[in-house]
Amino acid sequence: AVVPSPFPKAIFDRHLVEQGPGHSLSIRLIIVSFRCYVYFVFLPFHMAIYVRDVLSDRRLHLWAKVGCVRFPASVVHNASGYALSVVLLGMVSLDPIVRCLGQNPVLTQHCPAGDAVQRAYTVPSMVAVLLLYLLASDICVFSNSIAAFVLVFIRLATHMMLFLICFAVVLLAFATAAATLKLEAHGWESVLDCAVSMVDIFMGAAPEEHRVALDEEDFPTLKVLITIFYFVTGVYLLNLLVSQLAQSYSSTYADMIGFARLKRGSKVVEALELASRSRWHRFVDSLNLDKPVCFCEGDVGMAGAIEVMEPATMDRTNIEAIRRYGGTTAAEAPWPEEESTAADDVKDRLDRIEGAVRRMAKRLEKPRRRAGGAGLSSSIAASSQGSELQSTPE
Repeated sequence: AVVPSPFPKAIFDRHLVEQGPGHSLSIRLIIVSFRCYVYFVFLPFHMAIYVRDVLSDRRLHLWAKVGCVRFPASVVHNASGYALSVVLLGMVSLDPIVRCLGQNPVLTQHCPAGDAVQRAYTVPSMVAVLLLYLLASDICVFSNSIAAFVLVFIRLATHMMLFLICFAVVLLAFATAAATLKLEAHGWESVLDCAVSMVDIFMGAAPEEHRVALDEEDFPTLKVLITIFYFVTGVYLLNLLVSQLAQSYSSTYADMIGFARLKRGSKVVEALELASRSRWHRFVDSLNLDKPVCFCEGDVGMAGAIEVMEPATMDRTNIEAIRRYGGTTAAEAPWPEEESTAADDVKDRLDRIEGAVRRMAKRLEKPRRRAGGAGLSSSIAASSQGSELQSTPE
């Protein structure tokens, strides 16, 4: 659903950081205005919706399990929205402007009490911005292709998590093994140092002094251990991850278009819940579903449809697809049975044969087009030879 967004707050908070403590009163007023919008409009609006959904799930006994813990279904399906509300509540409690009320200058956030929570306030601000971008990903429902790609990305995240778990286990094993060597080289003293150094080697970002220390000192066992670690993680695990992602993508993308359409439908239903009854009635009245729709000019059809114009040459057909009957249209009166004669049966058979011949002719034209000029020249030569044979006296 389309809801108010506190993106301007993040923008002006960034501007506040660039201005420093000596920002002007106009900037302070703008910052306070946007924070009031977030705290007193955006947050209460979402909290009311979430409380309503939780109470509705509890009344209807709609629960979803995450591990061994049971939550209301709306909390699991919209976890990012609930997390954003919790983070915004934390921002309200840590807001430096609230701590500096009554200090000079007016509406400042730089005072002893505000400076004490400045660093703590930036953490929920960072999380809130990330959650806002995550919620903004719902805009992708307007394109089925993008929505399908996002759903595939979510489905394949399980393979990435398995890779990270396996990488962590391998890293712990090799880091512990390297720490048992009790080397005095820089970066290899403890298990944590060995793990950090191996991650740097895996990422290709190992410091130069580590490489120089390994070259200067004689640590053949450590070099062999590093080689085995890089082969297991950088060669085997990475290629295994790529193969898994490729196979899973090819097997799941075919069904993701349908899931993307279902996702779009769910978002439409959520948006309809936010629309007022009067606005909904105005929308339905604007569709004019009670007025008959014309099949073409002068040909009045049935009601309950939406007219969409298309070029007359888009779907050419010589057969009338609409069967017309005279008489009443009452639901109680049965439709007259269609009378078929022998002539109609023969005509239908001829139409089917004609359609089969046309399809066969199209299939035969394709290899001729691929042949190009060579085929054309050979056909011309054959026709000329045939004409010579006809002109030759017997």
